[in-house]
Amino acid sequence: MITREQFRAVLHGGSNEVFSWTMSFFNEKLAEKLLGKECIPSDVIPEKEFTYGASPQPDWEVKARLAERAGLPAVPVGWGAGLYFGHGGPGEFREKSIVIAENKRVTVYETGVHKEVRYNPHFYHHCNYPLDELTMEMAINLPNPDDSSRYEGLAAEVSYHKQRKRMTFTNLNGFFSSVHYFLYPYEKFLMDLILKPDEVKLIVDRLGEYNLKVAEHLLQTGVDIICFCDDLGSGNNLLMSPELYRQYFRPWHAALADLCHQYGAFLHLHSHGDINLIMKDLYEIGIDILNPLDPYENMDLIELTDLYGDRITFAGGLDKFFFDWSKDEQKAFLENLFKNVKKGFFIMDSGGIPETVTPEGWNYFTELKTELKKEYRR
Repeated sequence: MITREQFRAVLHGGSNEVFSWTMSFFNEKLAEKLLGKECIPSDVIPEKEFTYGASPQPDWEVKARLAERAGLPAVPVGWGAGLYFGHGGPGEFREKSIVIAENKRVTVYETGVHKEVRYNPHFYHHCNYPLDELTMEMAINLPNPDDSSRYEGLAAEVSYHKQRKRMTFTNLNGFFSSVHYFLYPYEKFLMDLILKPDEVKLIVDRLGEYNLKVAEHLLQTGVDIICFCDDLGSGNNLLMSPELYRQYFRPWHAALADLCHQYGAFLHLHSHGDINLIMKDLYEIGIDILNPLDPYENMDLIELTDLYGDRITFAGGLDKFFFDWSKDEQKAFLENLFKNVKKGFFIMDSGGIPETVTPEGWNYFTELKTELKKEYRR
């Protein structure tokens, strides 16, 4: 794993080194197959009761081992933070298991929404939303963000890794995504961005206030990076107009970036899709790291680095079908990035390592990145 000094050097164009940042694995069974059982922390599956605070202490080195073998430049901290970028950990609404079977599991979040995950093939969805429509009188029942038990032991876990020169990260609810993940159906929410602006502002602002309180508690533990997921794009364009983004979500993204910087921490945003129309916004508000920049979705890592790389460090650049390609195609694609992305960046998969990746394919991908780093001295 890279050191804190190496990580900080690559930020904001300070170094042209290239490192890995694996977004996620489709599920824990695949991660175990590719990385080894000794890399899988005990909190990877939610308990039967809501669980808070730090990771179990025996897992601290397990998560460091996971980061090393998976190609993460920082260690995930907090109960439930591990395999999935932007999901799990003390900054998200907690979940507990209600069904654990061979080929599926079902969990329920603190907000009441259910999530079903299936294996072989991978599939998941949210259901049983607590809100059926947005009104000015709707009950938005959220946990107490100031409950100290939610962060118990986290400062010690963060300190443990910092003493070993490791960067740390944990995850936070998004501002757009947290509505349709945890409270209200996705399709209805997209329509209501236009049809019900007052009601949308009410729910987004309520979640925004909650998220910022949680973020401050996380930052007070000393965590280095806050990661959050707000998928704002489709394969061809934004999911909303730039004006709607600026109306509802930019103010909260900016406030979170400012808060992170007050504590000397970094903010890492995950946003799938073609989000070119708001790249200047993300640049202006101070997003430090952005992923995944999938070229299949019209996000050109080379061009965007030239335009915004003095303030944003990019993670990503892989095509969504990268792991379906031949070895020669994968090598040629990565060589192009090493040759033409002028500033340092993190190589990240577009949407998680898929179930079709074999140990042999994973080892080739890992070794190829190492070879190219040596060949191009990056």
